[in-house]
Amino acid sequence: MNSTPSLYQERVRPDASQPHDDAAEQVGSDSAYPGRRATRTRSNDRLHVLDLLRFGAAMLVVGYHLLTPPKVWGTDTEALFTHPIRQFFHYGWIGVEFFFVISGFVICMSGWGRTLSEFFISRVTRLMPMYVMAVLLTSAVVVLGPAADNKLTIPGVLANLTMLQGLLGFPSVDTVYWTLIVELKFYLLFAIVVWFGVAYRRVLLFCAVWTIGGVFAEASETRLLQIIFEPMYTSYFVVGMTLYLMHRFGPSLLLWSTLGMSAILCSVSLARRVDGKVTHYPVAFLLLMAFLLVMTGVALGWFSWIRWRGAVTIGLLTYPVYLLHQRIGQQVIHGLRDSGIPPWLLLGGVVVGISLVAATLTIVYERPVSRLLRDRLRANFADVRLRSTEAGANPDERGRRIVPARPQETP
Repeated sequence: MNSTPSLYQERVRPDASQPHDDAAEQVGSDSAYPGRRATRTRSNDRLHVLDLLRFGAAMLVVGYHLLTPPKVWGTDTEALFTHPIRQFFHYGWIGVEFFFVISGFVICMSGWGRTLSEFFISRVTRLMPMYVMAVLLTSAVVVLGPAADNKLTIPGVLANLTMLQGLLGFPSVDTVYWTLIVELKFYLLFAIVVWFGVAYRRVLLFCAVWTIGGVFAEASETRLLQIIFEPMYTSYFVVGMTLYLMHRFGPSLLLWSTLGMSAILCSVSLARRVDGKVTHYPVAFLLLMAFLLVMTGVALGWFSWIRWRGAVTIGLLTYPVYLLHQRIGQQVIHGLRDSGIPPWLLLGGVVVGISLVAATLTIVYERPVSRLLRDRLRANFADVRLRSTEAGANPDERGRRIVPARPQETP
């Protein structure tokens, strides 16, 4: 039970690049849907509350991985930490479900008005640079640390660099990476919508088809369908996408019904994540419902007053903290747990230390590398489009290709 990466919010580009018949509905105009009120907030307004929610979900998972496992501390943690706090963080795994809901919301938002190549570039440059660094850094710490792990192999580490290690038959360097393949499948499926142009009815259709596919995949027990649809987590992403439609276009009976059905499916899936001994379903259910209520408030604009710029910085740290905290943090605690440092001080020091490493990597490594990748990939895709245009041109009398002139754009 681990976490999923936090995804950075991105500004939504204007909808002028979309087909004319979708342009009205993408901005939530009354001409597209008579009787529907316009969007409450501008589509390119950053929702700072999502940064705070992502970070809070990350801290739940961090507490779950670093505070609760007895093997990390060498003794039952009940003797080391206050019982109510320790008991609360036993439910920290639910941060995974929170992240999936936020991902559905944010990816739907960031895909709006983008071409397929722009969507691909945004995902690759946002996720891969820090992920590759985390795999290499974690592998080094695991091999060289006090509790050396000789199970790591060079082919295994290389497979992890692709983010497809599970499909290639290799274990993850850090077990938290399992959620990345779930996210990746969501991106690949949602890319179909991006290819056609993200629009209100297309997102709704995608939610319906993915939900039905997930239910049938679960019922049929067909391995291939389960790999494609991820039935256990489908409904969380659908909840997020539905809430974004509600945020962008306003609530409607159709959206409330979709949200209600998806929330029920989330509640059913949640039962499979509860072990029944340390954690109990009623508590997990109440936590999930409370989070969905907060996310509904985000969609309805209850938290639009939150404009704290520090939330952006906090949000940027969520993904690298997620990638680095488990195995590295557990190695450090394992090495220092018998040194006489008070458990609370050791735990706090590890969390602060990982946060500082994450912040440093974000500034000196991720930002420049992501910028470089973004520029290079944009140039590469532009070259692909140019070569595709040239391939369709007619040769002149000298055998050269004639590139058709672009029609002038109308204002």
